[in-house]
Amino acid sequence: EGMGLGRIVHRGLGSKRYRITANAPGGHSWSDFGTGSAIHVLVRLAADLTQIRVPARPRTTFNIGRISGGTSVNTIAQQAELELDLRSEATDALLKLDRQVNEIVARYQTAHWQQQGITVATEAIGDRPSGEIAADHPLVAAAQSALAGAGLTGSADLRISSTDANSPLSRGIPAVCVGITEGGNAHR
Repeated sequence: EGMGLGRIVHRGLGSKRYRITANAPGGHSWSDFGTGSAIHVLVRLAADLTQIRVPARPRTTFNIGRISGGTSVNTIAQQAELELDLRSEATDALLKLDRQVNEIVARYQTAHWQQQGITVATEAIGDRPSGEIAADHPLVAAAQSALAGAGLTGSADLRISSTDANSPLSRGIPAVCVGITEGGNAHR
């Protein structure tokens, strides 16, 4: 794992990711004013998503990381999409958040919107199940020994994160992810 030198991830942070797409008739901003806009619908849906309240414990988060659409400043958008990331330390909390998101999306898939020529679709673009092994598991101890053998002194930083270890951990297969270098500003 890049960054996090001295970290040992032994708990897999569950995540679900979606691409939500809106399609609408669109048209010219002047002559077709009032016609359904994919961007207008999508930003309303996004605003509804931001009203979801998540628990502080277990830590649960969501993020709209991308939003795009339209073709020009004077064109009512025919298509727009956003990408949404959901995460939680607990499977039940992640599933509850997932249900809330799908309930919001379903409100934009009703006859009211369809009569205006507007459709909203959801596509799953990621699903990392959660899982973990105990902090005193032999594999964690082996990773700690390896870090000590590499000259890193002090106790290892045991963490939860979303890594390639999620898949085996979710199946009860012991796995860890070890930080091998220093760094910062992840995803910036």
